[in-house]
Amino acid sequence: MQRVLNALEIHASERGDAIAVRDADGTAHSWRAVADGARRVQRWAQKTVAPGGFVAVSMPSGGAAWMAVLGVARAGCVPVLLPATVAENTERMVRASIGVPPRIDASTWPDVLAHSAADSSAVPGAGVVLLSSGTTGRSRLVRRSAAAVDRVASTLVDAGLPVRADVVASCIPMSHAYGFEHALLAPVLAGARVHVLTAFSVDVVAEELAAGASALLLVPATVDALAEAAVPAPRLRSATVAGAPLPQRVRARFEAAYPGVLVDLYGATEVGTIWLDRGAGGVPVPGVQVRLVDVGTEASLQDVAVSAEGEIAVRSDAMLDGIVGAGGSLEPATTDGFMRTGDLGVRAADGTFRVTGRSKLTFDVGGLKVNPVEVEHALESLPEVRAAVVEAQPVTDTVNRVAARVELRHGQDAIDVASVRSRLASMLPAHAVPRSIEVVASLPRTASGKILRAVPAGMAPSAPPVVQRNAGLERRADREEFTKRLFDESAAGYDNSSGVAFLRVGRWYRRRMLRSAGGLVPGRAHLDVGSGTGLCAAISQEIVGPTGRTVALDPSTGMLEMARRRGVRETVVGRAERLPFADGTFDLVSMSYMLRHVEDLSLAFAEAHRVLRPGGRIVIFELTRPSNPVARAAFRGAMHWAVPAVGVVASMRPATFPMMRYWAQTIDAAVRPERIVDALAAAGFAGARHRLELGVFSCYRGVRAPG
Repeated sequence: MQRVLNALEIHASERGDAIAVRDADGTAHSWRAVADGARRVQRWAQKTVAPGGFVAVSMPSGGAAWMAVLGVARAGCVPVLLPATVAENTERMVRASIGVPPRIDASTWPDVLAHSAADSSAVPGAGVVLLSSGTTGRSRLVRRSAAAVDRVASTLVDAGLPVRADVVASCIPMSHAYGFEHALLAPVLAGARVHVLTAFSVDVVAEELAAGASALLLVPATVDALAEAAVPAPRLRSATVAGAPLPQRVRARFEAAYPGVLVDLYGATEVGTIWLDRGAGGVPVPGVQVRLVDVGTEASLQDVAVSAEGEIAVRSDAMLDGIVGAGGSLEPATTDGFMRTGDLGVRAADGTFRVTGRSKLTFDVGGLKVNPVEVEHALESLPEVRAAVVEAQPVTDTVNRVAARVELRHGQDAIDVASVRSRLASMLPAHAVPRSIEVVASLPRTASGKILRAVPAGMAPSAPPVVQRNAGLERRADREEFTKRLFDESAAGYDNSSGVAFLRVGRWYRRRMLRSAGGLVPGRAHLDVGSGTGLCAAISQEIVGPTGRTVALDPSTGMLEMARRRGVRETVVGRAERLPFADGTFDLVSMSYMLRHVEDLSLAFAEAHRVLRPGGRIVIFELTRPSNPVARAAFRGAMHWAVPAVGVVASMRPATFPMMRYWAQTIDAAVRPERIVDALAAAGFAGARHRLELGVFSCYRGVRAPG
């Protein structure tokens, strides 16, 4: 990264007061401030870790992320780029590969930045470690050398993607290879200015374009959304799109709506940029060699015939050193010196390339192959369809059929499935036409707008349990401190307040639901997550008897003290997103009225799935706001005022009122039941379902499949 670090010093010297990067909250960082921050991080790293050692960088995108990455590199250490919020499965992978490296994140950042700026020059770089979603279909840590990093940045600048005069608007996370290269490396080398956006929305990007943004970083779904909106873009010079194949119809619509050039970039975390397509086909960048090889060969590469579809294999000046294995060792990831990407592609007669699909996604129907990307592009060519995801739907153990989920364009409430299938029949082979087409309100997307396919268990996309947080509680650390204090202070009166408010039926209802969940009999093991005062755990102890095991887990020590007084034998301080138990420990996991207080449903459900034995069950009790407007208004009034007031009288503790008001506020903001069911299914639970009683009492269930 020496060229990038040298460029930072030049910008800081020649135009130190100019803005280099602006954070999502509007905070602007000058080139001089970025260089000074990087030197402070360098001094911290030199005191904390040996040269060449790993440092985890888990910062939100913005100026601090620039300083952290560049400062660690200046110290001759290896930055390991991780998301600002790290999933538990990622944490486990990092620990297995490189242990527990020192970490720069939001909590440690003030201490890191408090160091005086290093007065020494940059030490020769030791490279970078990036998190890859994996051409193999699983996440892994990829190490690239400092020279390879410089090569990527130089390639992008030489291609004119960022130029010195640019204002680059980006909602791509800088921890992702795409964001790292295009919103950090290349802008620093070119001297471009970056504006960080929290997440994609047409309105936010429209404001940036109106204010003079000249370059955009996009994914195909956001290109499509902007093409439809056609907002003013007086200074737009270029837009880069990556992450998935770009349909030609989307390119045409975008180019008709906006000035400048649309560059479709194809690359991979392991090898950097592979080719650029400005509308006439993909042209490999200098230093890259591309081959199309037979998907069926593993030990060696066999080229396919000219114009035939094959797997894309790449050799690059910027390719990985290897996959990071145990103890930081590097495992080879090439065949005959080439990296197999897992993507399918074709070479045109003029020598240009295009991606046609993904070998791992291809599936059989009646002995014939279906490329889901091809079917998705056909669906998305229809005027009523905005986006589509196509996948195999098993009918039996050996028979699949093609299924599609589609998101409709604005103003479209429904589709004529027969008409859609008829039109697809003229575009696709008969066996590839979807047998089932489901209309969904929206397909799952990342914050940057990329559409997500089905995700393996334990690797589900982030699923917040509420749509917004109370003012002052936007930060996770603030929420955790607030709720712990709230429940600690109200623990002593909690049972009386909630019991009176709900007519003393809580114990009866929990017993009924635990028994109906199945699997809880004498001798079995039960984990009650978010147990509070242990009401559910105490009932469970009676059911499983002295030969069984019941564990009450909660982050509030005050609540757990009340559980022990109730007679619960085993209590553990902990959170749903990180359960301190071995795999396959329990027969039942329950969660009672606590989902709104976790941070991520995906993590919580993945952890529950992990600690359950095969055939084990999950049961969740929740309150759900009514869908009927009149009933919803009455329910809201009761929950915000009547229930807290009754709770204070019953408990004789004023602390009960804010606790129950917060409870009501989180119910107002909670996601709808279908999102909870989707998160359960994504975590691997079979038969995930929801049942509603009396209009407000929700029960969710699922089973960890045997085997």
